[in-house]
Formats: sequence, C-alpha cells, structure tokens
Amino acid sequence: MVKIILIQALPANRLESRENLDRALKLLARCQGQKADLICFPEYFPFQGDAELARAARDLEAYIVAGLVEEDRAKRYNTATLFDRRGNLVGRQRKRTLGKLERRAFQVVPGETWQVLETDLGRLGLPVCIDFWGQPEATRQLAAQGADLMVNIAIFPVLRRHWPMAALTRAFDYYLPVVGVNTAAFVGEIGGRHYPHQGGCSFAIQPPAPADDQEMAGLVRNWDSLRDWLTLHDSEAEEVFSVTLDLEGARKWRPLVQERFGILGL
Repeated sequence: MVKIILIQALPANRLESRENLDRALKLLARCQGQKADLICFPEYFPFQGDAELARAARDLEAYIVAGLVEEDRAKRYNTATLFDRRGNLVGRQRKRTLGKLERRAFQVVPGETWQVLETDLGRLGLPVCIDFWGQPEATRQLAAQGADLMVNIAIFPVLRRHWPMAALTRAFDYYLPVVGVNTAAFVGEIGGRHYPHQGGCSFAIQPPAPADDQEMAGLVRNWDSLRDWLTLHDSEAEEVFSVTLDLEGARKWRPLVQERFGILGL
C-alpha cells in the first residue's frame, strides 16, 4: 500500500511569484510525521524551487511531485518534476499539449516524449494536465512502459468537472490507479490579465483488488458504473489530504481484466 498526500494549494495571483515556493514549503511542513510515500503539488506550483523541494523531500523521506518550469538550453518547459526520498532529482515529465495562454505568458514549449520514472513504489507516469485526460496517447505509451500509477497534476480555467470522469476512462482502459491534484480556486494574473481558475475536484482512483478469482468475477459481473473507484474532494479551498492506494493489487489483476474486456491491444 502506498500513502499519498495531495496538496491542493492556493497559489498567489501570479503563478511565477516567489510567494508560491514559500507557500509550498509551509504546506510541506504540515506533512511532517505523516509518513507519506509520495506528496503531490498541482501544475505550475510552486513554479520554481528545485533545491528547496529536494531538501524537503530528504527531510520528509518522501517522493515529491511538483509543478515546475524547467529551463534547458534557452527553452522553457512546463513539467511534473519528481524528487526521491533522498532529495535526488528522479526526472521531469514535460507537458506536450500546451494551451495558447501558457505558451504566450510563460514562453513554454512542448515536450516530445512520455517516460515512466522508476521508484521504490513502482513505475510512475506523470502526464501533465490535459496530456492525461484529454487524449489517450500519453497513457497508452506510459502503460506500455509498465506504469503502476498515474500522477496527474493540473490547473483548470475550464473543464474541472470533466476531469475526474475522463480520468476514470483512462484508469479503466489500463486498470491503473490514478491521483489528480488541482489548485484551490483563485484568480490568476497571467500576461497582465485576470483569469478565474476552478479549484478543487482533486481525486484518487483505485481499481478494485479483490482477494481471489471468485470475488473478482462477482465484481465484474455487477459493474455498472466506476464511480466507486473514485474518491473525490469537492472543496475548492486549500486542502492537504491523504489517500492510500494498492498498486500491487491493481498490477495483479490488470492482465485478467484487460483480457476479459479484449483491450490488451490498446
């Protein structure tokens, strides 16, 4: 079982503000003593702070996923960045499907590939925002690389309520646990204009992991909706909350479920 803390942070009006890093470190301080395996921030939060987040990961002895803007060879990327329990940089997943606003305001450019990251928890896929829920290709490639968990950091000016339902589709396609973390509701100042952002709806999705074949057969025969896979946090306020997911159980039952539904070729 993996304990994951989702930090539904309230950003400053300007996402690039140093205030967001200070806020992130205060929120991480609230995770002390909780023995988390993985702690997740939303997209573009705290925007910067590799060294500070690495130290926090080491102090907490937990993996941390953060929404950071990476600068590499005069280019900028919107990334989900992963630090390990010792504060080492495991890797960055660059967002590929970029909106017009973020291109213009932050001068970010699209990434090119999706790559699972190896951890002692299993293999993590970190597709950013719409790369995960908006189209199937990122999940297809990450599942083919043996992903055990999808971590979907996001930020929503629109379509926040669609997000968990679309994530359920991806979770069923590949029988994968998923966590999604959004910001709290705020009004962002981006490129000199103000944009209300829809907060909340951070979630966890756990595909069932029953004890035996008979129990699994009973579950499958009675499936009508997948809503009971979903734990949804509806509040739009800043929150720090934890979920526990069974990655090993989902991994065990994945081949059987995919074979039963004929979806091995996705």
